[in-house]
Amino acid sequence: MHASLATQHLTVGPIRSQVSVFGDPDDGETAPRVAVQMTLHLSFEEILGRLLFTPHAVLMQEDLEPGNESTVIECLWFAMAQTTVDTANSYAEMAMDIYTGRRASNLHDFAVSLGTTITHIFGVTAPQTAPVG
Repeated sequence: MHASLATQHLTVGPIRSQVSVFGDPDDGETAPRVAVQMTLHLSFEEILGRLLFTPHAVLMQEDLEPGNESTVIECLWFAMAQTTVDTANSYAEMAMDIYTGRRASNLHDFAVSLGTTITHIFGVTAPQTAPVG
């Protein structure tokens, strides 16, 4: 269940000024930044956990509807930048407990919907869920 780094090396882009950490224009940013790209290999559990539990990475039910794929991808992008590997592993375990019904939670239905969206967008396989009740 642990995320793994690709065997490829990091790629580094040109130095840019007045951009945020995500590369968006930011006139108030004075430190120059360099773009660093890295490939991570994430499992269904790791994606679900990050999207369910990363603070400020908030998805709503309407974000899971077809046509909103870019919102989900941007949320995952933000969540990946915000979580350490250890935290992401904890999120993945908690998410799977809720998703599979091993732990009762008011997040179960949303987690199942999110799981369906994740399989659609990223093509990963989701484990079976159990009814909660």
